[in-house]
Amino acid sequence: MKMYQKDHLLKKESLSGDVYNEILNRLMDNRLVPGTMLNRRDVAKELGVSVAPVLEAMLRLEIEGFLESVPRKGSFVKPVKKEDVYGQFMVREALECQAARLYCGKPVMKNIKSLQKAAETLDNRTNIGSSKGWEKEIHFHLSLIELAGCPALNQAFIKSVQLGLFYQLCRIINEQPHPADKHVNLVKKLSVSSPDDAEKHIRFHLRSGKENILDLPE
Repeated sequence: MKMYQKDHLLKKESLSGDVYNEILNRLMDNRLVPGTMLNRRDVAKELGVSVAPVLEAMLRLEIEGFLESVPRKGSFVKPVKKEDVYGQFMVREALECQAARLYCGKPVMKNIKSLQKAAETLDNRTNIGSSKGWEKEIHFHLSLIELAGCPALNQAFIKSVQLGLFYQLCRIINEQPHPADKHVNLVKKLSVSSPDDAEKHIRFHLRSGKENILDLPE
């Protein structure tokens, strides 16, 4: 009986995860845009599952900032507000600054060749402003954070940038083109920096070109 319950819970969790990934994919490719209503029963029928895993998936997306529940109306793709963009950026900055304090110096030097290669590719002018360039930037920053050796930081970063990418797709974030060798220079600075200097360098790097976000709060 205990084994059955365990298997049942694992299957339920897997279904919830599948539904979560499907809805998230639709958010990320603009099939679901801010203001779109999501009916749990309709989603369950379309995906061939019960309502329970759909509810769990939608609650997870609500906690992560993608959906909102309106009393007596239902669940909607959350309209993106300027303060949400600012808040998401602050979370990402806090994560990356803490990670930089942990991985600066030797961990960067140990991986300097692969980081420099990734930075050079990212600084290629043809990547700027494109979805491919955005994906490369996320991968580059995740590669840095992974050097901190803290899986919780990795997971928190991924959740943060997923929301940031959604804002980007909704054309809320309009980042300016970055200077040449921006990422190459960052790798150099992080390879020799003290924790305080590393935090300063990564904060400056993240804020460069994002003045429109930082000016949001009054």
